[in-house]
Amino acid sequence: MQTSDVVFKDSQPGTPASSVVFRGEDVAKAFVGLSDKLTTDPSELGLFDPQITVKTGGVQIDSHELDVDLDIPFDDDTEANEAEIVVYNLSKTTRENIRANERITVTAGYKGDTGVIFSGYISKVYTRHSGADLQTTINAIDDKNLKERDLANVSFADGSKASYILRSLVEKVGLPIAVFQTRYDHTYDKAVTVDGGLMQSIKKYAQVCGVSAFINKGKIYVIDVTKANIDLHFVVSAETGMIGSPEEFEEEIKEDNYTETTKGYKVSMLLQHRMTCGAVCDIKSRDVAGKFYVRKGQHTFNSQEAVTEIEVIAR
Repeated sequence: MQTSDVVFKDSQPGTPASSVVFRGEDVAKAFVGLSDKLTTDPSELGLFDPQITVKTGGVQIDSHELDVDLDIPFDDDTEANEAEIVVYNLSKTTRENIRANERITVTAGYKGDTGVIFSGYISKVYTRHSGADLQTTINAIDDKNLKERDLANVSFADGSKASYILRSLVEKVGLPIAVFQTRYDHTYDKAVTVDGGLMQSIKKYAQVCGVSAFINKGKIYVIDVTKANIDLHFVVSAETGMIGSPEEFEEEIKEDNYTETTKGYKVSMLLQHRMTCGAVCDIKSRDVAGKFYVRKGQHTFNSQEAVTEIEVIAR
């Protein structure tokens, strides 16, 4: 296996960025880190040994001490992301201290380079026997306020624009709006009544406007993900940690009078805790090369693998 290249930009959007680059080579050979403080010895960096830490209340679970499986998604909509964390053979005392509605964080990475890949609230905990093991499953959401909730027939007069409806719906989420920038718009000849799920309605009208509506660091971004400018730039190739070859996908979106076909690639790589929606990926492979933008993905960890899978689209 191999490490991943990533460029970190430590400036604010719109200002010159000072970039630091991870250069990945075969893990069995070498790894160059962020600074001179990091050794090039892969065994010292722990690249053979990914680390997962789960914290909730007074409980801390370390993947070096207990078997842990997890699936943590991230995407380009406003619906709450739901994580599933499975821990094996916890003591009774520990199990009793993992409670619904408590905060939970998951940190992942490698020695000298870890970061939070999930922070939220426990929605459900249950334990059952699985063969000789005792399996505790923790379900969690990243924000209670983002749980789907029904709208009570919100009406908009004839002549309303899709962008106006979208902004009105986004404001109901209750989080600050960092960016509101649509690609398209549509004027409705007749009055519009929006009912059903708030988050699904936001997704619908975001699609009509040709953009995504997603949350990053507690703020809502309504923007084309290819213009999100969140200052994360990854180099993804066979030499830098990509697993297998990019897999092409195509999907057609139809909403009201709006139709658009989206094409992109599904890409797998070694676990990268910094990967998120809107990040830039320079993909270099035999069949695919170019700059792409992450629209969604998932971190997966278990006894067999520690990977990040993403879907990317081109501008």
